[in-house]
Amino acid sequence: MVTVPCGTAMIGGCDRSATIDGQIPHVFGFRLWQSEGIIVAASGTMNVLFQGMSALRGEKTVQQTGAETVHKLCDRVRHSTLLEDRRAAVMGLKGLARDWKLEVGTKGMPVLVNVLQNDRADVEIIKAVTETLNILCSPDALNDHTRKAEDDAEDLGKMFTEIYTKDPANVTILLDILEEADFYVRFYTVQLLSTLLEHGATRLQECILTSPLGISRLIDLLDDRREIIRNEGLLLLIALTQNNADIQKIIAFENAFERLLAIIMDEGATDGGIIVQDCLTLTHNLLKYNVSNQNLFRETSCINRIPSLLTNRMPGRDQSGTIDASLTDESSVWSDQKIINTVLVLELIRIIAGPKNPSAQANQTTICHTKIIPMLIDLVSSSHVPSEVKAQALLSLGDAIRGHKANQDIVTKSAISIESKTSSANLPPVPCVLFLIRVALDQNQFAERAASAYAVQSYLYHNPDAQLALISTILAPPTDNPNERRSDTPHSAGSLLISAILDWDTARKDPFRAWFAATIVAHAISDNDTCKRRALATKLDEDEDAIPLLHKCMYALLHACRAGADVRVVIAIFSLLCVWVNGCPKAVTELLSEGSNVQFLVEQVNQSSGVNPLVQGAAAFLLGLVIEYNDDSEPTFTRSGLQSLVASRVGFDVYASRLERLRESKELNSACQHILKPETPVDANGLPQVFFDLLFVDIFKSSYDAVVTGISVTDSKRRAPQTDDATIQSYRDTITSQAQELANMRNQLDAVQVTLSDERAKHADQMKALQETVDELRLEMSQERTKYSELAEEQEDLLVCLADQDAQMKVLRNKLRSYGEVLSDDDDDAQEDHPETTISSQEPNARLDEDFL
Repeated sequence: MVTVPCGTAMIGGCDRSATIDGQIPHVFGFRLWQSEGIIVAASGTMNVLFQGMSALRGEKTVQQTGAETVHKLCDRVRHSTLLEDRRAAVMGLKGLARDWKLEVGTKGMPVLVNVLQNDRADVEIIKAVTETLNILCSPDALNDHTRKAEDDAEDLGKMFTEIYTKDPANVTILLDILEEADFYVRFYTVQLLSTLLEHGATRLQECILTSPLGISRLIDLLDDRREIIRNEGLLLLIALTQNNADIQKIIAFENAFERLLAIIMDEGATDGGIIVQDCLTLTHNLLKYNVSNQNLFRETSCINRIPSLLTNRMPGRDQSGTIDASLTDESSVWSDQKIINTVLVLELIRIIAGPKNPSAQANQTTICHTKIIPMLIDLVSSSHVPSEVKAQALLSLGDAIRGHKANQDIVTKSAISIESKTSSANLPPVPCVLFLIRVALDQNQFAERAASAYAVQSYLYHNPDAQLALISTILAPPTDNPNERRSDTPHSAGSLLISAILDWDTARKDPFRAWFAATIVAHAISDNDTCKRRALATKLDEDEDAIPLLHKCMYALLHACRAGADVRVVIAIFSLLCVWVNGCPKAVTELLSEGSNVQFLVEQVNQSSGVNPLVQGAAAFLLGLVIEYNDDSEPTFTRSGLQSLVASRVGFDVYASRLERLRESKELNSACQHILKPETPVDANGLPQVFFDLLFVDIFKSSYDAVVTGISVTDSKRRAPQTDDATIQSYRDTITSQAQELANMRNQLDAVQVTLSDERAKHADQMKALQETVDELRLEMSQERTKYSELAEEQEDLLVCLADQDAQMKVLRNKLRSYGEVLSDDDDDAQEDHPETTISSQEPNARLDEDFL
């Protein structure tokens, strides 16, 4: 700092070699500030803060507070006429903003906003203002030197954010400033918008929506060639689109999907870095729970570009460029970032094809045409793909085929080649469904197993042909199978599932093997009476003592309960039996044909200790379904007999409490469609706490009231009240009269519709005739207007010619007068009244003129 006496001149200078952060050359100019007889020359560097404060300090003996300094700086910004003075004062406020945030914010906020409005042409001052506002609105750091203890709890950043965004015009100013091409101006403006969004997202979103071109300017940040600006804009858009459907729609219709996909491809698709992750995250925000954006995504053929995202960027043979290769290529290198990017692309498929999506069917049809499903099957079956990617690919495959017949048929026709674990030769290809079942039953990572089971369930959903095909393979291949001598003996899908259920004891450490098998079989017979009857008719043994499959399952359940099996195995078999007997009286009759089954169920419900409450609830529900759908075909256990048995052995209150406890259990209510939630906890054995499949939960909740009521209401009470013949006849007569009246009204409606159609036809002909008349009149009027225009032009031409002749006659008369010819004023008047006679009388004079010449 240099001080000179007042009145002494000082020459300004500059340093063109100085840099800011070692990047951009900057010119520093000196400022002349005068305060109480002292002139201070301060440079535009960071020392201007200290020099400015010294200049504003006044006399050396007077101690000036920070609040007074802020007040003087604000006054200088408000009243200085020179831009340099205002710029230097703003720099001073920026230097004080961190230590004196409360004072700078309360006194300087209106001043800074005014600078944004009036001095937008100056890049330096706008950059300083945006930096200062960003400091004021950022999260406040506690500082004992700047605030007292009682003020530390107050969030100044949030308060100043509310003050700034109170007027939407302030946000509109920032959006307008984004048109400035300067790097730092755009950078600090985007940072300020991000800070405002952090403290007041809802209010900032409302302000942005009021700006006509606000969203467009934000989207234009994606086209900035400077990656820092583009990346900051990308983060801002991600935060802005979190939970505002209106902003999501506007951004989507600003060609956002094409821009984001172009950036992803330029960055290397799944081989790209964090920018690809941010672009995919923003795409998720725009599509999730937004049907209109999903329709736009489909109609602009963006779904067709998803296969190009699931590729590898690998160097070509000549090392001069890159080529696209499959993700299943052996030379693929799976970094952590690549796994994240691939998972996000697969989640994109799940968003547009999710089961709760209203436009899922249309999106699934497009997925079918874009060959995405074969790519997902390749990812699932490849041994070079990480488990996280496989799990997400299985979930995406399940969502893509769920309830869509064409996509399910693609899975039916697909076969997968697998490598033999005991020899170098490859085994024959296996059906894709069998491969998925093996993945679910084998000891892979649980996320992968759950996703594979979900894919099989989606394949069976609303696909009766696939359900019947799976149930038809319950029996194992014949004993004379030529492949039985091989170590890898092939199994059918159904026999593999049934063996996993019945032989649960061979895999005690893996209770989910039987759990997944039982849930898949339950989905195979759900809402399909044909499959339920086919399963009832299945007998596993070929000798004379062949046991039906239902009794085999009940025996496995009895053995699991008495052998202390994991509760998941017991619940899985109970769930399968509940799905089986639900709405199927024949299955109930078959179950009641073995008396020990009823005794076992009553024992499980009635036992007061040593039984898991979940198992008791499942047993009570199965017993309730048996009573509900009992058609008394088994005379030993009629409906009333079972009700009496429950009443005497268990009691209605105890029975209802078992069901109520199951309904309120967190294990039942935590069931989800995709089996495994991201936040699912694990038990002491490291097993996820998954107990119920969503199919059983839906049946339980929908049948709960009927089961609770049916266990105590007798047949006589359930029957409809008896009525006499006269009442029935009166009802029939009423129905007949109402039917006749309805038929008459329909005939009248048909007659009215015929009359209405005739009237419409007549009116249409009349309207056509009137329209033709109007067209003819318009044509005639147009022709008349053309004629009128031509006549008007002719009249105008004649008037112009007449004026020219009058002028010529006046010239000739003047010439005659100059030659001495005497002309009276009357001639002039006659000339004006009768120009035609005047013109003819001028001919002799014209001859004299010629002789004279």
